[in-house]
Amino acid sequence: MATIKDVARLSGVSIKTVSRVVNNMAEVSPETRQKVQQAILELGYQPNNMARSLVNGRTNTIGVIIPHSADYIFTHPFFTEVLRGIAEVLSANNVNLLLHLAHGRTPYANLYTQRQVDGLILMSIPLGDPNLEGLAASGAPCIGTCRIAENDNAIRWVDADFAGGVEQAMEHLISLGHRHIALLTGPKSLVSVRLREQGYRNSLKKNDLPLVDTYILEGSFTSESGHALAIQAMQLPHPPSALVCGDDMMAFGAVQALKELGRRVPEDVSVVGFDDVSLARFSSPPLTTIRQDTYQKGRIAAEALLSFIRGKNDTAPAQIMLDTSLIVRNSTAPAKHQ
Repeated sequence: MATIKDVARLSGVSIKTVSRVVNNMAEVSPETRQKVQQAILELGYQPNNMARSLVNGRTNTIGVIIPHSADYIFTHPFFTEVLRGIAEVLSANNVNLLLHLAHGRTPYANLYTQRQVDGLILMSIPLGDPNLEGLAASGAPCIGTCRIAENDNAIRWVDADFAGGVEQAMEHLISLGHRHIALLTGPKSLVSVRLREQGYRNSLKKNDLPLVDTYILEGSFTSESGHALAIQAMQLPHPPSALVCGDDMMAFGAVQALKELGRRVPEDVSVVGFDDVSLARFSSPPLTTIRQDTYQKGRIAAEALLSFIRGKNDTAPAQIMLDTSLIVRNSTAPAKHQ
């Protein structure tokens, strides 16, 4: 087997320089880096990851924490797209991914303090999560693909403009003549859900429309929940003519429920989703939705965390807000006379 000495000899540099290249350190010129990488390829050199960890004090692993079951995560397009973005960046940087499905009360900081990971990416973390305790004190580099608190700047995050996105959905429906619009939301323990409701309320106020408390229905980000909430909305004394759903999965369930109730989409009831998952354009009817780039969210979060760990982005913004956009398809139409 080739050794680091063999690589140094073939590339004509010191062992220390080879080590810097292997560990993705910055203090190497592009020309020298290319020369060393070419020698590594020619010799088939395989670095000893355990030895590297001992030398540089790193595990070469990033932990991704999601407080949900594997069944929920891997059947929900949102999570798979964010994870795809994260995984591609880590793979390109020869960094391992540790997926931690947090169900117990073990502090997230333990993954870092016990030297299992070099940093953490937090996904779908609810307000008041007890496992966050001690995270700031541990010094663990971390970033969220969600906002974890409404007014807390202690943790870096990359997230979508949920309030602005729902406002876009509302303005679209109002421009079509809808005045009775219900909001089907996920759990309000998530900051993103509270921001969706904020956007809903902002739009009603801006357009001088009354706030009807019974039009705000809380559930979960599943098609089953969207189905149940749509039925609940249609059973109100004054049913809405349009539904803004917290995500596309809820919207799919809502559309199915409306069909079962004999309501046509969009002729009788318009439906708007959120996320623009790949299935949205193939649903029946194709779903009008608010697009957030979940794949890019994962990529940006992973890149920012790696740069922070390597000391390259001390001046980067602590919070990154990603724009959303309205994608109009066939699940919305002008309102009937209201």
